[in-house]
Amino acid sequence: MNFKVFTWLLVFCFSTTLMAQRPHRKKVAVVLSGGGAKGVAHARVLKVIEEAGIPVDMVVGTSMGSIVGGLYASGYKADQIDSLIRKQDWQSLLTDKVDRQSIRLDDRSNTERYMVSVRFDKNPFEVMEGGFLKGNKIGRMFSELTADHLDSIDFRTLPIPFACVATDITTGNEIDMHSGILAECMRSSMAIPGVFSPIKRDSMILVDGGLVNYYPVDVARKMGADIVIGVDVTSPTRDYKKLKSASTVLMQVLDLACANKLEENRKNTDLYIRVNVSGYTSASFTNTAIDTLLARGETAAREKWNDFMELKRQLGLPAGYVPETVKRKPKQIEIEPNTFEPVPSIYTVRKDASFVGIGARFDNEELATLMVGGAYEFNHDNHFRVGVEARLGKRLYTHLYTSINPWKNWRLRLLYHYALNDTKLYNEGDNIADLNYHKHAISLSLSRSWRQLSISFGTLYKYVHYDDLLTRSNWADFAQEQDNEGSLSYFFQMQYDSQDARVLPKKGMKWSVLYRYYTDNGYNFQGRGGVNTIEGYWNIALPLTPKTILTPFVSGRFVQNNNTHFCLVNFIGGIDTYGHYMPQQLPFAGINFIQSAPNELLFGGVNFRQYFTTNSYAFAVCNYGFAGNSFHNFIDTKNMIGAAIGAGYRTSVGPIELNLNWSNITRKVGAFFNIGYMF
Repeated sequence: MNFKVFTWLLVFCFSTTLMAQRPHRKKVAVVLSGGGAKGVAHARVLKVIEEAGIPVDMVVGTSMGSIVGGLYASGYKADQIDSLIRKQDWQSLLTDKVDRQSIRLDDRSNTERYMVSVRFDKNPFEVMEGGFLKGNKIGRMFSELTADHLDSIDFRTLPIPFACVATDITTGNEIDMHSGILAECMRSSMAIPGVFSPIKRDSMILVDGGLVNYYPVDVARKMGADIVIGVDVTSPTRDYKKLKSASTVLMQVLDLACANKLEENRKNTDLYIRVNVSGYTSASFTNTAIDTLLARGETAAREKWNDFMELKRQLGLPAGYVPETVKRKPKQIEIEPNTFEPVPSIYTVRKDASFVGIGARFDNEELATLMVGGAYEFNHDNHFRVGVEARLGKRLYTHLYTSINPWKNWRLRLLYHYALNDTKLYNEGDNIADLNYHKHAISLSLSRSWRQLSISFGTLYKYVHYDDLLTRSNWADFAQEQDNEGSLSYFFQMQYDSQDARVLPKKGMKWSVLYRYYTDNGYNFQGRGGVNTIEGYWNIALPLTPKTILTPFVSGRFVQNNNTHFCLVNFIGGIDTYGHYMPQQLPFAGINFIQSAPNELLFGGVNFRQYFTTNSYAFAVCNYGFAGNSFHNFIDTKNMIGAAIGAGYRTSVGPIELNLNWSNITRKVGAFFNIGYMF
């Protein structure tokens, strides 16, 4: 045998013997408990584990622990998960509320004025099937974040082996998931019973794994973990002094139900990290709570720094050892808009063209007001639907309408409107009349709508019948004798809306232009040619900072001649109340009530809004305008000045606001308080 070959064989055998005698490094598992919002703390704990240089050989989680753990195991680094958590709009993500930009413009107004509205396909009660929330938004997010693992796979093939826990409510058994579609398994593990709809998988109905194994250390041991680093974000049991509300009692019941195997698994943990979550619950998804919980997770992990260093020595790793989880490149997944198909089992695509809604509001001018309504779509092909809307309060009205799409994306709409108004009318700040009248209107329109733009044209017949007209001495200076009135008008309107919210938008632009040609017999008005009117508005929300919003605006309405027919007269009043009291009303800060105005109006101004917390804010509005009765001499007519300052709080059922205001029309300080959306 060649001497060189013999020498190489000896070296190979010797090195193989040494490697066989060298002990294998022990396997380290990270176990992340459930805990809802409290589980966001897991991200910062993983970040500290990375900094300490601890290798992670497997990850096991339940509920929120399965979400953070699944993302980490699939290739995301700890700081990426931290960033994902902080930038999410959790209040929206954990609801089924549809992004308004995904809804056609003419459909938005159907639901956005309501305090509560439910969209459905065939049955309004279908939204409660299996859970109050379908979880479509968060399901889609899971699909997007794990788009490279949308097929069923063995979780041992992930960059870090992974497992998560769910509960099969058909048997009550614990289901330890080591394979499948990653997004589906994560969604199953966090499906809180009664809150999120369960996930059907084979013959099982899967819900939150916390019901059977809140802190699954035993699952990690079965996977071959020699050392377990456990992160526990469970809340301590409340004593009788703290069980004073229905919510705290419910949370206590859930915590006790999830205590199965908890103490046993805690004792089976080698390096136990308990995060201080006092003061927070599973539902604490506000920005402030998220930031605090992330910070507490990091604090709890850094307190174990010496334990991490001791663990590295036990593992036989040098002080400067850098694990593969730190060396790997940040994971990036690019999703093409409108081409991504999320996992069907966690994202249900339905028409949801029907809805029911209820609204309520209170203000110091009209007091309490209630609105109910809904629409049902009988045929999804031609979008044939009928709808109703009713407003109850000092001003009563009812809308009955039906619509159909005779051509694709074109909507033909027939509407009947009845109103009974009891309204005080002001002029120059003085009450000049109490209007009590019935109004009947029939409208036929054809419209085309996109997501941000719509156009419509049609005809409107309106009849006003006065029951009781209590007038003041200067009424005659304002208007002619008010007999019953009828008018037939033709209109064309264009609208645009790219704003992120109907109320209190933080970005986007909105504008509308409406032209009408009024007649009383179809072709002329009171023996003369028809009357032309044009009205419109424009505003844009500009975020100067994340908490400072500046919204400049312009609005105006022009009537062709000095006619006092009630359907033509201009009215102004309110900060953001287009058509609130009367269809032809324009908002004007500084006037709370409905104020008569000249035939030509042009206003401009700015709204400044400063947020102090996520929902609390202060605002200031100022506007300046021209008003006159002859367009050729418009600039020389009356100047109008008004302003308002106030504060508000944004709630899920609408804003709560109080403002103080003044104008050179009223010449006094007024106050306006309202709760809820304007309608």
